[in-house]
Amino acid sequence: MSDSRLSDFRTYALSHMMDVEAILSEVYTARCAGRHGFALFDGGAHKAYHTMRMLDLPGCLRVHAVEADPFMAETFRGVLDKRRPDDLDRVVFYQKALQDNPDLQSIPWKSSPSHVGRSSIVARDSERQTIWGDNPDMEYREEFDVPATTIDSILAAEALPVPFLKLDLEGADLLALRGAAETLRCKRPIVAFENSIHAPKVHGFTLEEIAAYFDGLDYVPMSFVGERISTDTWFGFFEAWVAPSEDADWLHEQLNAALERRNL
Repeated sequence: MSDSRLSDFRTYALSHMMDVEAILSEVYTARCAGRHGFALFDGGAHKAYHTMRMLDLPGCLRVHAVEADPFMAETFRGVLDKRRPDDLDRVVFYQKALQDNPDLQSIPWKSSPSHVGRSSIVARDSERQTIWGDNPDMEYREEFDVPATTIDSILAAEALPVPFLKLDLEGADLLALRGAAETLRCKRPIVAFENSIHAPKVHGFTLEEIAAYFDGLDYVPMSFVGERISTDTWFGFFEAWVAPSEDADWLHEQLNAALERRNL
C-alpha cells in the first residue's frame, strides 16, 4: 500500500510542485506549534520562501538561512530587504556551502545562470560532477570556489531549541547531514531534505553508510508520504525526511493528514 501511495503522490506532485513546499511548511508549522523561543534552519534558502514562513511562526526568534550561490544569495537578501525589512534582525545569513568537513574553508562550485536553483557543489573525484550531470539544458559559469561550513559549525553556539531543519542542496543534502551529527544528537530536529538518486556517486558515500549513520543517531529515514524506508526503497521520491525515532510516528501522522487534505 505504501508503494502505491508514494507512486500516487509522485504523479500528483509533478503537476502540483508547490504542494511539496506547502507540505514542508505544514509540517514545521505543526512541529513548532505551542513552542516559545526556538530557532529554525533553512539550508538552500533560495528566494526566502521558507525563511519568510518560518519567521511568521509564533515563538520563532531566529532563522539560520544558508545559500551558497553568490548570485542567489543576492536575490535572497533583496527579497528580505523588500518584503521583510522589520525581520532582518531575526535572520542569520550564511553565504556558504554545507558539507561534512568542519576543517574545509572553501569548496568548488558550479553556478548556473540558466537554472539558478540548480547551482551546486562540484565533486572533483567523480565521473558525474553534479547531480545534473551533462544536462544539455543547463548553462554554467566558469567554476569557482565558495566558502564552506557544516551544520554543526553553524549551530554550535545556538542555545535555542532547533525543532526543524529544511535542506534543498541540489544533491548535497546527505553530505551536509553527515556534518550535523551533534545537531541531530542534541537538538533532535526533524529534517526535510532533497533526495537525489545521484548523490552517493557525486559525493562519494554509500546508502549503507548513510543508513548506519542515521541508525547510530537513533534517526528514522522516511519517504515523503511518511513510510519508513530502507536502502532498497530509498529513492522513491525526490524529497524525503529523517526523524528522531521518538517523533517518527508523529511525523507519519502529520504527513498522512497532509495527504488526506489533498484527497490522496
